[in-house]
Amino acid sequence: PPIIVGQPRPPISPEAVRVYRVPPRHFERIAIIDSPAGTSWIFPDRPSMELGISRLREQAAALGANGILLERVYDVSAGGLAIGGGGFGYSGHSFYGGAGNIGGPLINHRVRAAAIYVR
Repeated sequence: PPIIVGQPRPPISPEAVRVYRVPPRHFERIAIIDSPAGTSWIFPDRPSMELGISRLREQAAALGANGILLERVYDVSAGGLAIGGGGFGYSGHSFYGGAGNIGGPLINHRVRAAAIYVR
């Protein structure tokens, strides 16, 4: 479930939610949201990444947020141990994180974002 950190607004259409990788100039945080982005060996797996983002947009729209600010991609192994990760925005990392160990555990990629209201 989302972690509410600001003032939710009336719901909007998920299509109206823009995706930001770099923070826009004027915005308010409404909530921290998190979505699975598929299970794979290597990131990115485009269809699952898109699915993860579409789920984030749905969650944000339900809170009346008109944007989502992608904050990080992280990996959770089947055993629940966090390994590796990725970054968005300033760090210059591409969408990549993983064990790098073919034949190792399956990795569940997750995407964390802030549901934001851009003024």
